[in-house]
Amino acid sequence: FGSSPPPPAPPRPRPRRPSVLRSFECGHPALFLSLHHLFLHNNNFARMVCAGFFSHGLVTGTSAWFVFGLIAMFIQTQFFVKETPKITREESRSLGLVIVWASVICMWLFWAFVYMHQMVPLIYPVHTAIEG
Repeated sequence: FGSSPPPPAPPRPRPRRPSVLRSFECGHPALFLSLHHLFLHNNNFARMVCAGFFSHGLVTGTSAWFVFGLIAMFIQTQFFVKETPKITREESRSLGLVIVWASVICMWLFWAFVYMHQMVPLIYPVHTAIEG
C-alpha cells in the first residue's frame, strides 16, 4: 500500500534531422527555398547529387548549340564569303566566322540562362479557386 509509482521518465529529445541545406551538395540557398516544401519529409533528399553545369539537359543543349555553330560556320564559308574592292576573301571569311560564333555564343548563353532558371524556380504559381 505505501509505495508510490516511480516518477515518469523525462521526455526523450526528438532526434534532429540533418539540415536540408547542409545535406544537399550544392548548398544553394535559392534551391533550398524553392524545393524545401517538396523534400521536407523526404529522407532521400540527402542522397541527391547536384549536377550543376553538367546536368544532362544542359550538356545536351550545349552540344546541340555547338553543332548549330558548326553548320552555320559551314554555310557562312560556302555561301557568304565575297571579295570586294575594300575587303579580301580571307578578311571576309574571318569577319563571317567572328559574326557566326559571336551570334551562336550569345544565343547559347541566352538559352542556357533560361534553361538554368527553370532548373531552380524562385517562385511558384498561386492557384485560386474560381467561383462558379
